[in-house]
Formats: sequence, C-alpha cells, structure tokens
Amino acid sequence: WIILNLPERLDLKMEEQLGNQWKKISPNFIPPRNIFTIDWQSWFNPNKAVEDPRIEIIRDQVFHEEAGLQLKLDIYRPRNTKKKHPGLLQIHGGAWITGSKRQASFLMTRMAAQGWVCYSVSYRFSPDIVFPEHLIDVKRALRWIRNNAEEHGLDPDFILATGGSSGGHLASLMALTQNCTEFQPGFEKADTSIQGCVPVYGVFNFSDPFNEKTPYPAKAGVLEMLCRGTPETQPECYQQVTPANWISKQTPPFLLIQGETDALISETETQEFWEALQTEKVSLSAILRLPLVEHAFDIFPTLTAQCIVPTIAQYMIMLHENHLNHKGEK
Repeated sequence: WIILNLPERLDLKMEEQLGNQWKKISPNFIPPRNIFTIDWQSWFNPNKAVEDPRIEIIRDQVFHEEAGLQLKLDIYRPRNTKKKHPGLLQIHGGAWITGSKRQASFLMTRMAAQGWVCYSVSYRFSPDIVFPEHLIDVKRALRWIRNNAEEHGLDPDFILATGGSSGGHLASLMALTQNCTEFQPGFEKADTSIQGCVPVYGVFNFSDPFNEKTPYPAKAGVLEMLCRGTPETQPECYQQVTPANWISKQTPPFLLIQGETDALISETETQEFWEALQTEKVSLSAILRLPLVEHAFDIFPTLTAQCIVPTIAQYMIMLHENHLNHKGEK
C-alpha cells in the first residue's frame, strides 16, 4: 500500500520543486491506484510489457562498426507516423562490466506509446576498455541517432538521456559533456547535445569507496577496472569520470531518482550531486527520494516501476513542452 500511494506523494514533491511548470502538465498514463489496476501480466511476464500494438520495436541496429566490433541499439517508436517526435536515449546499467540494452524496456515502451522515439544502446565493457571509452561509445550512438533522425521520425533538436546505475552515470556525463571534443574522437563536429537527463540511482561518487573512513571494497574494485587504477594512480581518469566536475551554466535539466533503501548507491551520493546542481542553479531540475525502494527497481515492470515510471514520463513530457514553447517564442 505504501508503494501504491507513492505516485500521489511524488506528484506533490514535483509540484513543490517545479511549481506551475509541473502543475500544467497532464499525465499521459495513469499509475495503478489499487490492486485491480496493477498490470499483473507484465509484472509476472516482462515480455508482455513490450507487446503494445501502438509501437514497433526494431532490434539490433548497428550504430558503430570497426575491426572486430559491432555496437548495436534497439529502437522503440510509434507505428505509422510521419511526424517528428521527441527522442529518448536509454543506457543500461551493469557496473560498466555487464548488462543488456533490453533492460528497463518498460519505460521505453511506455514512452514510445506516448509518441516518443526511444533508443536503448549498447557499449563496450571494462576491463576490456578503460574510461572514457564507454562514454565515447554512447556518444557514437547519439551521432548515429541524429544522422538517421528523419528515417525514424525523430526530432533531432530534442533528445533526453536516461539510464540506471552505471547507465545513469553515463547518461549524466552525456548531458554534462555535450559537444566536448575530447570525448568525440573522429566525430568532433557532431552534435552531441542533450536537452535533459534522468539518471535513476546513478553513480556519482568516485572517491569515497577508497576513503579509509568510508571504505566500499566491492565498488572500489569495479572502479579500479573502470579506470585501471585508483584515484592515486589514475587521478586524471577519476577527475574525468566524476559527473560533478562537469556541471556548468550550460547544464541541461536533471531529474534525480534515488531509492531510500538502495544498498548499492547511498542517498548521500545522490544528494551531493543534487547540491552541486543547485549551486549552478540548473533550471527545471528536481530530485525524488523513494521510500522502501531498492536498486534496479525499474529493470522489470514490477509494482514499484509501474508506480514510478509515470512520474518520470510526465517530467520528460514537461521538458519537451517547455522546449516547444521556447522554440515557438523564437
């Protein structure tokens, strides 16, 4: 019952932070309000969640190819449309060492059904590669997406980024380092701008796991694979990989999602990043702390995901409407 009451609480929290910008957006799909409106079929059979006659899914489109390497993405888009639609780029989690682009497909299908073109992208993993190669890979995906926008019915001027855990980290860096040529080798002139970001239980702190006062050996081990060393031996990598170091006046809007019972990402980690965003007064941004919500709650269409994803979708729609309003003013 606490989870079923969550959408109403989240709506109030968003209204507190965003005011009239939030109030004027009508939710396009309604979260479950009682046990009779829960999507039980999708919960117990996640494959059902992607069976929506309003959308089509195009699997395994190659967006980057070189010797011995093919990087692919999946596309979720509305059927039979000639309009230009807003875009959403999803980056899966997995500690930069594993994961699948089919994770968190619940959000992709729901947004596609609302008229969005959504892309779930793959990237190479550590320890085979070292940061920033992961970021370069997802920026390659963004370049391909914009280059093929007309074919997919996408408005290339409006693309949001989202992702969970390590995917939330990479999505954040995409938004924070847009058009940064050092992360665009060979495609320096490509437009890699992102118009907003929704990291879900994202990784933001890369120093505390090595601190004697706050040790986290498991996370430290993963970070050592990511940067091939510690903050002492690879200071430049740890400087680059930390999202807060890239916040600026040009940072687009962020919605931070954090479970209060997340055993892998602490509330403090997300709160510190939020405070850094607040210091730069990043507009149209918000944070949601979710009671009794654990890590990876959105990988499958569980009750928790069904109650939270509508708020995420409403925020994305709000950003798009704000974009259209500003575009009209020009």
